[in-house]
Amino acid sequence: MVNSQIEKDPIREDILNGAHTLFQRFGFKKTTMEDIARQIGKSKSALYYYYKTKEEIFEAVVLRDMDCQREVALNAIAEVESAKDKFCLFFTSILQDVRRKANQFSLFRNDFFENPHLIINIAKQREEEVSELIKNLLILGISRGEVKMMSAAEMEVWAKMVNITMRAIGSKLFLDEAFDDMEEHLPFMAEAIFCGVGK
Repeated sequence: MVNSQIEKDPIREDILNGAHTLFQRFGFKKTTMEDIARQIGKSKSALYYYYKTKEEIFEAVVLRDMDCQREVALNAIAEVESAKDKFCLFFTSILQDVRRKANQFSLFRNDFFENPHLIINIAKQREEEVSELIKNLLILGISRGEVKMMSAAEMEVWAKMVNITMRAIGSKLFLDEAFDDMEEHLPFMAEAIFCGVGK
């Protein structure tokens, strides 16, 4: 089934919306397939027609959330001109959303410590898209004279470095309450990554 068909399927959307509510309220571990079926008024067999496991449902919920946030970020960066402003908006918008999710899914933090691969494997599925977007911002910056010339290999390395940095900061924002005050420093971090800190 192609993605556009998946998105337009109202039962699939009901499953994801119901699961999202339950994961937010009870966490991943305590939510069962039966709970999700009951939440949307369907039988468990109806759920199994769409998803074989609770993990598949969770993955679909998180990927849908990530896609929505990426759309929000893309709409925001379309409103500004410079590559630097676009990058800073993208960086801060994505990571601020991670912080919001940490608050919404506070029960999930415990689940994550027991099974960290739940989110890590899902995030890897979107790494390529984020790297491509970051490389496109570099190309824009080069074309506008905001960024020095780079080889394709250097752009690839820089995009991977930014991706790794965003993942590390995102993990801290999601999991470590002691890192909460770092959210206010996201604009500084974005500018430092894009422009450096040299004089």
